[in-house]
Amino acid sequence: MRKMTHDALRLAALGAVVFLGWPAAAQPAGADSDLCIECLQVRVGPPVVVRGPFPDELDAPFTALRLDDGSFRGFSANGSTYAIEGESLWDMGGPRREVLEAGEPGQENECGRWLTSAMRYGDAVLGFVHQESICDYGPQGQTDKTMAIAISSDDGLTWTDLGTVITGPDSPGPGTTSGEGDCTMVDGADGYLYAYCLRNSDWQTIVARAQASEPTAWHKYHQGDWTQPGLDGQATAIGFLGPGAGYLKDHERVVTVTVDPWFGGVRLSLSADKVSFVDVEEPLIPIDGSDWNRPADTDLIAYPTILNPDNGSNAVDMRFLLSYIYVPPGQGFESRYLVHHEIDLSVNDDPLPVQAGLALTRWTDPDRTAYVTSTGPMTGERLGYRQDAVVAYMLTVAPPGLDSVKIAECSTGSAGEPDHLLAEDGGCENQGYVRERTAGWLYLDEQPGTVPVYRCVDEETQSRFGSSDPECEGRGAMELRLGYGLAP
Repeated sequence: MRKMTHDALRLAALGAVVFLGWPAAAQPAGADSDLCIECLQVRVGPPVVVRGPFPDELDAPFTALRLDDGSFRGFSANGSTYAIEGESLWDMGGPRREVLEAGEPGQENECGRWLTSAMRYGDAVLGFVHQESICDYGPQGQTDKTMAIAISSDDGLTWTDLGTVITGPDSPGPGTTSGEGDCTMVDGADGYLYAYCLRNSDWQTIVARAQASEPTAWHKYHQGDWTQPGLDGQATAIGFLGPGAGYLKDHERVVTVTVDPWFGGVRLSLSADKVSFVDVEEPLIPIDGSDWNRPADTDLIAYPTILNPDNGSNAVDMRFLLSYIYVPPGQGFESRYLVHHEIDLSVNDDPLPVQAGLALTRWTDPDRTAYVTSTGPMTGERLGYRQDAVVAYMLTVAPPGLDSVKIAECSTGSAGEPDHLLAEDGGCENQGYVRERTAGWLYLDEQPGTVPVYRCVDEETQSRFGSSDPECEGRGAMELRLGYGLAP
């Protein structure tokens, strides 16, 4: 197991892009001539915690396989890679077993092996493995990142290393993180496998590919062609794109999901040619920041990727799972959770005034004596809360041309006191509460296809909750109307 200082420094290295002013670097919405990106409607379902908290796990994109008996095997990694069994992708809270471990000193995987992608490959499973060497994770230390291919004949319980396939052209040096890694692998449905990777020398995303029939021979995209070798070759940057990637089968496009603080949240991008990406202009989830120096006032979303709920792969239909690692506000990396949302995509005939909606979910404790209404995951003391209702879908940015209100989530900040409420941003402190996070935006006035969102209070327990009913569904009294959200 790696120490927390090791984890924090590795994670901070991935998060260093936050301070570098990295542009979004994708094409404007609508630039894809064969698919109207502005016509895409995105609905993001409630966040469900499926694993955690862990101090020594959940340090890579989550990947999974559906087994012959219909159950699932998920893979979580942090230096070592672990397998977890469950009946579905929502059932990943069970015990773990180690299936990949760090290599011998001096090897390219001496610091660890993180399985980032697993896909069916004939009768076997092909794995993409992030590797690290030079394990000097202290201040002014260094490490080097590479990627390897592995294969398994027993659904990921044991692996045969087929060798390192992607390395950077830069050389390791003191005080630096070098190499190329943190890749996810996608079947492009064109006879090739594609790898979307983080280049540590400039924090850009690069892409490489290999023929599916020869998965150990990779070539990088460079100056318009796939001519450079995967080992030490040059690569042309394709932008800031994750590198969490998958394949949208219905529209034959690679899809990436990226935590982008300049964009304001988790960005969805699509590409028909595997290298030129177009953004959906509204975040899937808004964020207040991306602070990897933990603990921090804001929460943290990391390692987002997409999953097919039917088989665990990253080849998905229009309904799929968004999966990421989550650290709550005020918490450090000892409090890492695995979170899934269901994503529902649809294509309208015409561009939409608002594309993205995020579920504002009402949760209740097992005794139904306390409520939390939130767009974020239930963690810590709220981990056992149960979903009660989706009140509305919140906007993930302020709508252009219409009055709106930004809504914050507030709590008492006191251990053992579950009181939580929604308020106009800036209003938490005025009411004696602590601001937790941005919930989203609501229209100020009623619009077509919207429902009102009221803040209610259970007068017996003084627990506050959200409702679209001015009578608060008979559970309490209405305090005020916060605004109008998209109808569920």
